Amino acid sequence: MLTTKFNLTLRRAVLAAVLAASSSVALADPLSYRVEIDTRQFSGAGFLDFAFIAGNSPAPGASAVLSNFSGAFGALASQDGNVSGSLPGTLTFGNSGAYNDWFHNVTLGGKFGFNVVFGGDFLNTAGNAGTTFGVGLLDASGTAYLGNANGNLVQFELTPLNGGIPASIAGSTYASIASISAVPEASEWMMLTGGLALIGFALRRRQPVTRA
Repeated sequence: MLTTKFNLTLRRAVLAAVLAASSSVALADPLSYRVEIDTRQFSGAGFLDFAFIAGNSPAPGASAVLSNFSGAFGALASQDGNVSGSLPGTLTFGNSGAYNDWFHNVTLGGKFGFNVVFGGDFLNTAGNAGTTFGVGLLDASGTAYLGNANGNLVQFELTPLNGGIPASIAGSTYASIASISAVPEASEWMMLTGGLALIGFALRRRQPVTRA
């Protein structure tokens, strides 16, 4: 009897620990996101402009890695600063340059998407200046913005550690044609799956035994 009560208490403790860990991960700023842009209200040629720019004063190091591209991408139009890679493969941005930009030809009329993962020293190094990652959609002339006449459709603000305030990543959209969603990392999926499995096991153990 004592052993049975101990095992039940142990299972409950493990379940509580797993669920607590899952909750803490869910509340933390995710590092990986999916960005989607719907250009079906437009047609013809256009451009997608990806920019990764640090603040005015020296900012802690930061990176943005873009992958899993979808949509009608054409040829590269221009490339500036600390950015490398190729489409539809992977683009890697750093914030060491004054202006880090990737300007790419697209065919409007469909949906575009990509994943972006942020990282770098800003997560653990104190600083007063952050880094901004933005995506803008422009017309065939490359001078007029579409969706948001004032500029970017999507923007992320990477704020470094500052005293007792932890680093953060804040994503915003400035038009209804753009969306941002968090992409759970593998560790989060493992915690969630483990928690659900323990819940199922506990519920099954609580079912009454049917006697013949």
